[in-house]
Amino acid sequence: MLLKLAEELSLGASVDEVWKLLRDTPRLTSLLPGVESVAPLPEEEKEAYAAKVSDRIGPFKITMNLEVRITEAVELSLLKAALKGADSMGLNRVTGSLQIALRPAVSGTQMNFEASIEVLGKLATLGAVPIRRRTTQVFAEFAKNIQGQFAPSAGAA
Repeated sequence: MLLKLAEELSLGASVDEVWKLLRDTPRLTSLLPGVESVAPLPEEEKEAYAAKVSDRIGPFKITMNLEVRITEAVELSLLKAALKGADSMGLNRVTGSLQIALRPAVSGTQMNFEASIEVLGKLATLGAVPIRRRTTQVFAEFAKNIQGQFAPSAGAA
């Protein structure tokens, strides 16, 4: 089952500030719901990470070990990554790509997020509707967390 996601997000921060967040892996992954751990992979000339993520979708509680490889990084404007992984028993697998593009906007920065993920195994038997619904919920929570990073502090009124 192929899952495609395209979202736009307005952030009240400069492109430079948003880029710094995207390139600060521990800080960024702490904003992603379900991420339990992230560690750099020892690969030469490639930026890659091992991540453990968990979530509940319908009746399934899924924990997956993912490899995320940065495939392209264009300073202050574009970040692309490839991901693949499976649960410990190999019953559920995912592969795909994601892209985050930044551009200046009147109120700060416009972030365009695109993902194309292929879901295989037991999880795919749920069908697209519950998986898409949960993906949309997770992205909304992630968006709220990112926006919170750049919200004006309460004392700055």
